[in-house]
Amino acid sequence: MPFPPHLASLGDLWTWPTLTPGQWVLATLAGVCCGISKAGLAGLGLITVLLMAEIFPGKSSSGVVLPLLIFADILAAFLYRQEILWPRLRALFWPILAGIAVGWAVLRVLPDAAFKPLIGGLILIMLGLHLLRSRAPNWSTTFAASPAFTWLGGLLTGLSTMVANAAGPIATIYLLILGLPKREFIATMAWLFLLVNLIKVPFSLQLGLINPASLRLNLLLLPATLLGLALGRAAVQRLPQKPFQNLVLTLAAAAALRLLIFA
Repeated sequence: MPFPPHLASLGDLWTWPTLTPGQWVLATLAGVCCGISKAGLAGLGLITVLLMAEIFPGKSSSGVVLPLLIFADILAAFLYRQEILWPRLRALFWPILAGIAVGWAVLRVLPDAAFKPLIGGLILIMLGLHLLRSRAPNWSTTFAASPAFTWLGGLLTGLSTMVANAAGPIATIYLLILGLPKREFIATMAWLFLLVNLIKVPFSLQLGLINPASLRLNLLLLPATLLGLALGRAAVQRLPQKPFQNLVLTLAAAAALRLLIFA
């Protein structure tokens, strides 16, 4: 399959990408935000997606972002390897895989203009469930422990990550509804998305979204991602549990509104 048209200007793997100075600034900021999001502030992950979409509109931006996310996932998973909650990951595996398969099918037919509103709507659904948890704790606690909620969270996570690399806010709200402490939350998010993004690679290759041109840009943005990871980890270590939860929920809500209003 030929390179996507928005990536054709990048050249091959060994050619310096031909981006404008403004595009380089956006791409560098995207790399920094990618690292910060993987350190625990998952809502910033959508800023990476949105910035890349300004340079490479539509589906092409998804292929540019994915390898960068995997690099940050590997580092974050290593940093938080001791607090991982494996039972949570095992429960989510099949629902997320099903969601990725659905997202792959959606990518083949969904027009570019529908991507952002779809993900914004999914995030708001999860925010609504989180608000319900605070107003009806007995019902929400029972629902959060049910297989139905696991499948809902997994399907939406898989669908949104495959369609637009935008599952961070959805997974954030899902894990907060489960009541995970801060360090366990960060570790589970890191390992969850490492596995999820690796699973997505064959689907993205089949769709032609990952190619030598996009990988070249990824390599050049690795230092920015490392910087973001260091900044994000330092910020998260200084945030108590309650302000941390409020911050990630605020970022998730802002991301959803940005996707719906400026789609």
